[in-house]
Amino acid sequence: MSKPTFRYLELLGPNRQSRNGARVPYFFLHTEEGSATAENLVRSGNSSGAFSYHYIADDKTLVAMVDTDYGAWAVLDANNRSINLCFAGSRAAQSREVWLAKFRNAIRIAAWTFAQDAKKYPYLRAVVQSRPYRKGDIACISDHNFVTTVLGIGNHTDVGPNFPWDVFEADLRSYLAPAPPAPVINRIDECAAKNLWLGARETVGEKSTPGGRGRFAKFAGGYVYWTAVTGAFAIPNAIFETWGEHGWEKVYGYPVNVATTINGGVIQAFERAVIYRKDGEVGHPVGGEIFKRFARDGYEPVLGWPTSDERDNGTGGRIQEFEKADLVWDPSGVSKVVKK
Repeated sequence: MSKPTFRYLELLGPNRQSRNGARVPYFFLHTEEGSATAENLVRSGNSSGAFSYHYIADDKTLVAMVDTDYGAWAVLDANNRSINLCFAGSRAAQSREVWLAKFRNAIRIAAWTFAQDAKKYPYLRAVVQSRPYRKGDIACISDHNFVTTVLGIGNHTDVGPNFPWDVFEADLRSYLAPAPPAPVINRIDECAAKNLWLGARETVGEKSTPGGRGRFAKFAGGYVYWTAVTGAFAIPNAIFETWGEHGWEKVYGYPVNVATTINGGVIQAFERAVIYRKDGEVGHPVGGEIFKRFARDGYEPVLGWPTSDERDNGTGGRIQEFEKADLVWDPSGVSKVVKK
């Protein structure tokens, strides 16, 4: 259930006392026995010095009167061990019907307030006790009458016999329940929706890749591949053809970036290489040390598009041909450019 709607005010007053290190196992509800609004009742208590609660609520407003790190002046010798909330304008003798008609949102506010304080005070327990308090003196949410009859302190009997504890507890469970899980997003479908050039879907659902690491779906204009590590990326047919000729993900891994049309062709980065395919030509992957040198020297605007795959150069090194140069890797780890 979402947070209830209310106006929140802080009107912190002087009517408080140190908790002296006491644990806080109790959250008590109270009636006003009057007809004030929450704001007016707080102002009255602050100025008179006669009483205080941590919170006072009506159906529209929640007012913080005493910081919960202090004891409020509400339940005598139980002040240091409790958090106290009063319903402004309420009476212990009122009927269940009045509680639900005039204080329904205030009950929500009280339940929500406990749920927030329970995050801060580890000894608070979401155990609701209404009369006759069969569980006895344990950490709980109860009322002023509990203080009188179970703790033996004072003589108050509020919140009265007709308070709708069942409604309060239902609200409380809703606020304490874990947030619903986020909706599952199909990343392949999400990627396809962003790449309209893929066209019509041809795969029913999606398929698992060999080894089970990823999933994919085929479309008229290409494919979408996904893994939990790389995410989902669309692969146009021109790149997919080259990727497939070289062993798909087994050799160069999965796509890690979008395909980009640039300088008369298309390129796309994969986990272990970048595939370059000039329009009308065969595509080639460029990876490892040769790719590092290719990048350092200015990519295809300087060296042109690759015209071969990387291969053994016959002397223990590797070579790859580009339109304007050959890049050679030597076993010593040095790559160099041989101008054509």
